[in-house]
Amino acid sequence: MFTTINSINSNLIAVSGNSKLNPNYVSGFIDAEGCFHISVVKNLTLSTGASVRAIFQISLHRKDEALLKKFQDFFGVGRVAIRSDGAVVYEVSSLNDIQIILNHLETYPLITDKWADLQLFKQAVKLMVNKEHLTMEGLVKITNIKASMNFGTISETIISLIPAVIEPVKRPVVTNIKIYNPNWVVGYIEGEGMFFVNIYKKKESVLGEGVKLVFKVTQDRKNLALLESFTNVFTAGKVYAQSPTVKVMDFLITGLADITKYVIPFFQAHSLEGAKKNDFQDFVKVAELMKAKLHLKKDGLEKIRLIKQGMNSNRY
Repeated sequence: MFTTINSINSNLIAVSGNSKLNPNYVSGFIDAEGCFHISVVKNLTLSTGASVRAIFQISLHRKDEALLKKFQDFFGVGRVAIRSDGAVVYEVSSLNDIQIILNHLETYPLITDKWADLQLFKQAVKLMVNKEHLTMEGLVKITNIKASMNFGTISETIISLIPAVIEPVKRPVVTNIKIYNPNWVVGYIEGEGMFFVNIYKKKESVLGEGVKLVFKVTQDRKNLALLESFTNVFTAGKVYAQSPTVKVMDFLITGLADITKYVIPFFQAHSLEGAKKNDFQDFVKVAELMKAKLHLKKDGLEKIRLIKQGMNSNRY
C-alpha cells in the first residue's frame, strides 16, 4: 500500500517535554506544519548591515502545547514557548541544533512541496556554516535563496542594503510523491486532516435531520497528487474541488461503511499524538451510535449533537 505514494516574538514563556514520537510521524507532521525560515534583519553593527538566522519552527494552537513538548524531547534541542498572541511554538535556531533536524530528515524524508523549502534552507545553512553570511556576497546569495522560499518576501529595508538586483534561485520541484510509511500519514493528518460530524437538514427523516461522518484533508491544488494518493492509503475516498473558482481541494471519505471499515481501524492501529486524538475518539463514539441506528432516535441524535459541540475548534 505505502509503496504507491512520494523571529518568534521576544515575549515568550519557555516550557519543556518528556515524550517520544515515531520518527516517521515526526516527518509527516513537519510536512504538514513545519516551517523552514531564513531571517534577514537590519543590523548596522555588522559590515553587511544585516544579521542572518536560520530557523526551524512549528507553530500551533495552544491546545497542542503538549505535542510540541514531545517534539522538543524527540530532537533534544530547541525550545517550546507560548507566543504573546497565545499560540505555542517549537523553535530551533542554533546552527548545530538545526543540523540535528536536517540529519533526521535525511533518514525520514519529506515528500510534499515542503521538501523544496528544505532544500533551499539547507543551501542557506551551508553558507552560514561557512561564515559566508558575514560577507556582502554571501548575504546576496542567501537573500536570493530566501526569495524562493515560503512566500518569497524580502523587506524593502533589506533590499536597500543589497547592492544588487534580487534574483530568486530556481526552486526545486517535487516530481514523485511516494508515501513510505503509515506513521508518516498519521503525522500529516495530525496537521492537515479533520474528523468532522455533520448534522444537516433531511426532510425525509422522521427527525428532520441527518448525520454524516466526514474525514477530510484540505490542500491547495498544487498538492493534488498527494491528495489523490490518500485514496490508495485508505482504499476509499475521492478528491473534490471546493469550487470552480477556488484552487482548494478536499480529499473526503464520508460513507459510514468506509469510515468504519478503513478510516477508524487505520487510526486505531497507528495512533494520533496531539489534540486531534480527542476529536478522533469522539468521531469513533458517533460512529458507534450510528452503527446502532441511534442517530435515528431523538435521544441518540441529541447525544451526537452534544459530542459534536465539543469537537474540533469548539473543544477549546
